[in-house]
Amino acid sequence: MKKTTSLALASTILLSIFTMPVYAKSSDTYSISKQNVTKSVAYVGDSQLDATFPSLASSSATINNSTKSFKGYEDQGTIHLTLKNVKNASIYINNKKVDLTRHFGKAVQYVEIDISNITNNGDNTIQITNISSITDLDATIDVNIPYPILMQGKPSDVGLNDEVFDLIDMIIEKEIEAKGIPGGQLLIAKDGKIIKNDVYGYVKMFDENGEVNDKTKVRHDTLYDLASNTKMYAANYAIQKLVSEGKLNIDAKLTDIFADFDKYDPMKKDLTVKHLLTHSGGFIPDPQYHNQAYLHTVKIDDKDVNVLDKNNDNKNDVFTQNPAELLEMIKKTPLEYVPGSKNVYSDVDYILLGMIVQKISNKDLETYVNDEIFSPLGLESTMYNPLEKGFNKENIAATEMQGNTRQGNISFDNIRTTVVQGEVHDEKAFYSMGGVSGHAGLFSNSADIAQLMQIMINGGGYGNAKLFDQHTIDKFVSPSYTNDTYSLGWRRQGNDGYTWTFGANSPDSTIGHTGWTGTATQIDLDNDMILIWFTNTKNTPIANTDKSLHRMSGDAFQSDALGTISTLVYQGLNPITKEQLNEIILQITLDRINFLNSSIEKDSNNSNADYAAANALLNVLEDYTKNDSMVEQAKNILPVLETAN
Repeated sequence: MKKTTSLALASTILLSIFTMPVYAKSSDTYSISKQNVTKSVAYVGDSQLDATFPSLASSSATINNSTKSFKGYEDQGTIHLTLKNVKNASIYINNKKVDLTRHFGKAVQYVEIDISNITNNGDNTIQITNISSITDLDATIDVNIPYPILMQGKPSDVGLNDEVFDLIDMIIEKEIEAKGIPGGQLLIAKDGKIIKNDVYGYVKMFDENGEVNDKTKVRHDTLYDLASNTKMYAANYAIQKLVSEGKLNIDAKLTDIFADFDKYDPMKKDLTVKHLLTHSGGFIPDPQYHNQAYLHTVKIDDKDVNVLDKNNDNKNDVFTQNPAELLEMIKKTPLEYVPGSKNVYSDVDYILLGMIVQKISNKDLETYVNDEIFSPLGLESTMYNPLEKGFNKENIAATEMQGNTRQGNISFDNIRTTVVQGEVHDEKAFYSMGGVSGHAGLFSNSADIAQLMQIMINGGGYGNAKLFDQHTIDKFVSPSYTNDTYSLGWRRQGNDGYTWTFGANSPDSTIGHTGWTGTATQIDLDNDMILIWFTNTKNTPIANTDKSLHRMSGDAFQSDALGTISTLVYQGLNPITKEQLNEIILQITLDRINFLNSSIEKDSNNSNADYAAANALLNVLEDYTKNDSMVEQAKNILPVLETAN
């Protein structure tokens, strides 16, 4: 079934924006012609500013009542006015007078104005004063201003040196050639402009039989398994919306939401929604509800204790592959520490949050996020279980080669054995929850997720759709008092704790998330910038089966995480020379080789993939710098391949 993607929709919107007429500028007035003003019906939709002038509601000072602020970006913006009985009025946007004289003098007049030539990046103002009436009735002006949207732009629009993109592209392409990452989507936007939106490589590099010969190229509409990014753009957004609407209190106890939630563990009586959001609820990180043999063995008083096998029958006490039983199994899952005492990342927290959305809204999580979040935004490529929605498997990025077997090293009931493609990789989500969970299961592409991310920068909405308010955003991005890399759901840069994915130069307040499959999202609230890197590094062989079954070859490469890309982008926001970029790629290469040498010396988890990753960067250094001395400097410390485990 052919789908109309949100990218195509965005292209249509962008075309209409770029063909808008231009204002004639003067020093203090915008002369608006007929083409610049459209008479229309009343504005329909949500807006970031919904105000009526005049107003005495907030203050007795006229200037306070007559001025409002709104979020905007250069080269875009629309304002909708409803004039009622207006004989005259003074209207200013960013201190530029907007002359609407010819629209005055009617009982009701609807006016839509393109303000793209008088908007600024960031805060903008509208001031309306001196409103007079044509009758004895009061004269009023209703104002609606939609939220900003993402437009197509170029790096120079936001002061970014696009030479850094040449280096980023080369790193990614060389690592694809080395079979380190299969492919990916990279989208970067700043100040409302998409300044990079590129695709790389292939949808699938390996399947259950090994390397794929006839590879399908990644497209802009290719879907990726978002893995734990689901937590943010499904469950967290749903929770934020319910909180903003006053339907859910984050301090609510789970015993008030689910009957007898503490019946197996009295520590759960004080467990709150906030504990789940901050990953401080006390739950085991991964109880593996789908795996009957998983016992969660830990050391207690120097003895191995099977936490999930209280009956000592060598079976997981909370095993189920029936979604209807899962809540009961979570009730049975013991807590490992007192709620609120520390932060330990756990999928159980977000499985529960998805269930809470259903309990509060009376809609299952999939229906709720589709009805309340994705559909109002016009997102047609963001969903659970895409194969059930008519999407083609061959345009969905593949993940593990041989199901969930880790190349035949793991087995449990009903385990998949062929390449995972179009189905959620996460085992709990797939086997125990039918593909729909608050912690994993969402599929999307960079174009759709960019719109969702922009909502956090915009103050809670996008275009004419509103999800939540700025107050809710401020609450949810505030750091946890026990660990400043946690907030309410969002991972934070904090005290440089997330540098590996947010880069070295992003502010402490930067938020986002990662996904085990290779997806990463980053929102810089201070600088109005978003970065998206979707790849599928888990569609590569295990790097070293003797050391770890969970580290794939792709994990060894620089492009496995967003951090390097992010750091280079921030470097490009300041003047930078080719010489500096040469030095940067030299340092990246030396760091990778030194890491490999250290790993070999410690006999740790080094593998042939680590050598391939080092060589890929060496190839970048050679082709990008064309500097023989730099290349020799790196080659001289590169160990020989035979020392790999």
